[in-house]
Amino acid sequence: MSEPIRLIDLGPAPFWQTQAVYHAVAGLMHQGTPDTIILTSPRTPYLCLGYHDAYDAVLDRAAVARRGLPVMRRRVGGGTTYLDADQIFYQCVTHHRRVPAAFSAVYARMLAAPLAVLRRLDLPAELRDTVELEVEGRRVAGIGGGRIGEASVVVGNLLRDFNYQAMAEVWQAPWPGYRALAAEALADRITTLRRLGTDQPLDELARMLRDAFAATLGRPLVSGRLSAQEWRYARRLGARMLAPEYVALREDLGTPSVPRALKVAGGVFLHAVEADLGGAVLRASLRVHGTTIAAARVEPCPGLERAAIEHGLTGIPLASWRTVVAQLAG
Repeated sequence: MSEPIRLIDLGPAPFWQTQAVYHAVAGLMHQGTPDTIILTSPRTPYLCLGYHDAYDAVLDRAAVARRGLPVMRRRVGGGTTYLDADQIFYQCVTHHRRVPAAFSAVYARMLAAPLAVLRRLDLPAELRDTVELEVEGRRVAGIGGGRIGEASVVVGNLLRDFNYQAMAEVWQAPWPGYRALAAEALADRITTLRRLGTDQPLDELARMLRDAFAATLGRPLVSGRLSAQEWRYARRLGARMLAPEYVALREDLGTPSVPRALKVAGGVFLHAVEADLGGAVLRASLRVHGTTIAAARVEPCPGLERAAIEHGLTGIPLASWRTVVAQLAG
């Protein structure tokens, strides 16, 4: 294809627009609508739930309130994210008939541009497992996508900087050690352009992304604007995505006493586990790389040698944790 792609550069925008605009473009898309790439950054911080996330399963309401963070829910998948002015978003909205049927191929096509930008900054970036942009094994971009109406949507960001403390603080944690281990994992497995020694301003990153998308997609990008219909729909969607009843979707799933595995980066998850040891209940947080426990944090429990159990759990397969705990506590 050689048809131009409409480029909408919103620049720094009200936080709700950074979600509502691409949803509006996608929701109104038909075969006659131009494929569109949106570049933007939120002026103020907020949290965005993935479509399948239950609020109380992933976020601590009290911590969110203390930080005064608004919460939106998007219609595409991916994890819950902390977003602020130190991130630049690229949002690719294309008609599904103009991209491959396999979403892995769509991701590869759309992520070639941010990958090229990272390499142009002399960073050894790689695309991992189709949906992870990494530098030296650390994630430097968050990515999500899916179908909205007739549109195929791929959204992502480049992290100029990241508020590790805020993200660790608002995550739902069943006990203190889980939050501490989450903070360590975030700092270790997620990196930023600033930490990597490059500090381009957002407008320069936007220019680099424009050039890279044109080159990798082989199609010209033509600056455009939203139609009046798209703006009206975006305002309606912004209100809906912030509405308490929409944010509260998935509450029927309940809030588990032990949260599901939390993805930190590609192949890195946090698990909260419990074991009844005959009168004492062991509660532990496990950082898992692939199938192996890389670090463990055990909550205080009378009669248990926490340091010995943490040491014994480190380096073993996740599937063996219960057997090892029983041996160490016996």
